[in-house]
Amino acid sequence: MSSTHFSDPLTSPTARASLSRISSLIDQVLHATNSPQNQARGQRRPSVNFGIEEPMTWVLLWKLDTPRFYSDPLYYVEITLRQKLWRWQNFPSDDLPITPELPVSLSMYPEYTFVGMELYFSPEGIPTIQTDHPISRSPDLSLLQPVDFKTSGWMPRALRWWDDIHRVINDRLKLTNAMFWWRGCLDLAMQLRSYDQLILDIPERPEFVHDLMKFLTEQRCRWWEAYNRHFDLPLNPTNIGEDWLNVPFISPGFFRDFILPRYKELETFHGGIASIHSCGNQAPLQRYFLELKTLSTYEVSPWTSLEKTLANLPPDKKLMIGMHPNDILFATPEEMASRLRGIQSACAGRSYDIGTSGLTPILETHEAFLRQVNLWLDVVNSVFG
Repeated sequence: MSSTHFSDPLTSPTARASLSRISSLIDQVLHATNSPQNQARGQRRPSVNFGIEEPMTWVLLWKLDTPRFYSDPLYYVEITLRQKLWRWQNFPSDDLPITPELPVSLSMYPEYTFVGMELYFSPEGIPTIQTDHPISRSPDLSLLQPVDFKTSGWMPRALRWWDDIHRVINDRLKLTNAMFWWRGCLDLAMQLRSYDQLILDIPERPEFVHDLMKFLTEQRCRWWEAYNRHFDLPLNPTNIGEDWLNVPFISPGFFRDFILPRYKELETFHGGIASIHSCGNQAPLQRYFLELKTLSTYEVSPWTSLEKTLANLPPDKKLMIGMHPNDILFATPEEMASRLRGIQSACAGRSYDIGTSGLTPILETHEAFLRQVNLWLDVVNSVFG
């Protein structure tokens, strides 16, 4: 009788050398975390920080092996630690503190797999989500299976990945799980049915659309209930990522009638909604967001008018203002300062922070990318101190 043996990546011949490098990198992260320079970071109000586009930036900078990054726990941990230290070392004026934490991720969009869609990543880190699910062709909810926390989609892989990363870190850093259900019912419905078909469904079969949104919301709640039970965590206010919250691609009336009731259910289930993200134009929807009584921070994406947002929202609502990458990568110091001072003046008396969409090193050289981001940080410090 033969038996199948599965190799343990942490006991491979190269694992000892890799674990030694990881231990040294953790020492460096902890040293940086406890340094006086780091203790001074994160004190500015408003907070002004920049984002990095993951994982494409590292493909361009380091020729990251994306398939290996999301399948080899030793490689993943070592590269992620080097990424943290790279930011710490290359941007001394950055106000974002380095932390003794390590995110556990399989990259973007795991929740699409939970509801039965395939997800692939190119070697460059570009995601492709399945567009030919059976429900794309037939508006039949029986084609969707209930979500099982331990077996649906990537969940077996995600739980195994968490355990492997936990073994590598050996409790020396805090792990933060980035493999959770973030997307809202609208994004999932759009991917399952397609944009054109869902828009036709609204007038032709509105009850089906309501039932689809309800099903996806119910499955999301069941998943979070199981997630918190598995990790022995309390149920906290939720964040929602929903890039189809983008007028005119959807209408405010469609959001009011089909999506807002589901958000109110999420608010009740989680005890609150902490934030709603969309890269699209949210301004026409903000009057409906106000019906979510626990939502206190409102994103103002680069595609949402700050002027209209200030007119739409009461002054006690905090704003998270996102700047377009071009505002950093292709702007002169004078243009940067003008943009920042315009925000500063418009938001006087309000609580707000400023961030960026993910920056990617698309300038002529990597050195030029570093210089431009550091230039922006210098301008930030001159405007906000």
